[in-house]
Amino acid sequence: MIARHDLPVRVIARSELSPTCFRLELVTGEPVSAAPGQFGMLTCGDGLDPLLRRAFSLAGVRPHENGAIVEMLIKEVGRGTGLLHHLPLGAALRLLAPLGNGFTLADGSGDRLALVAGGIGLPPVLFAAEQLAARNVAFDLYLGAASSAELLEVGRCRSAVEVVGGELVLATDDGSRGEAGFVTAAVERRLAAGRRYLRALACGPTPMLAALARLGATRGLEVELSLEEPMACGVGVCLGCVVELEDGRFVPTCKEGPVFAASRLAARWRA
Repeated sequence: MIARHDLPVRVIARSELSPTCFRLELVTGEPVSAAPGQFGMLTCGDGLDPLLRRAFSLAGVRPHENGAIVEMLIKEVGRGTGLLHHLPLGAALRLLAPLGNGFTLADGSGDRLALVAGGIGLPPVLFAAEQLAARNVAFDLYLGAASSAELLEVGRCRSAVEVVGGELVLATDDGSRGEAGFVTAAVERRLAAGRRYLRALACGPTPMLAALARLGATRGLEVELSLEEPMACGVGVCLGCVVELEDGRFVPTCKEGPVFAASRLAARWRA
């Protein structure tokens, strides 16, 4: 576990990614070390309204002077994310990070990984892709969304995949770009055609993750899922994000996850 810190941060960049999503870049005054799949709890302004911080997966962390730049990809869904969307550059916030456990990236076997992202589930997958590219670990990246307008960071995904000679597969529910249908169906077609992966790393809506868990169980593929459970505290105190495990225990996603091996989760995930 990488030690977490409650960091003062400033907004240094913001850009639009889609009609509903935007990129936020935050600068810290001290170094930050994080793994793909970990997340942070971010305040939405300088006051106490809204009171609770919002949980966001980290899309990237890179050194900057004496600190770091932390990148988040955010979908505006309510008041908190709306406030973040319209903060002025230079706005002061606080970030509790890094939190939780990340994906399993270490691999010396040379076997290919499958990275699967659905919609705003891209941030931890993009973070993993760019780290794997830097390490020259082979992977394919499957990027899905409801429509072409909601496919995020396609250029960055393609650049990371090209470094390792992998395949970037785009899929949209409405068929407006890439393969028509769910992104998990694109994965299944390639597995059925004989493609093999060491493991799959995924983040996205719960139905997508459950479909991938079932596919992994059927095909004998190890799958790691970054769950998108609602989080209020981020440190396992409030128990608002519990998930059931295969052994019947309920554990907080923020502390035990958010990344879980699909085989650890309750059987209903694979039913």
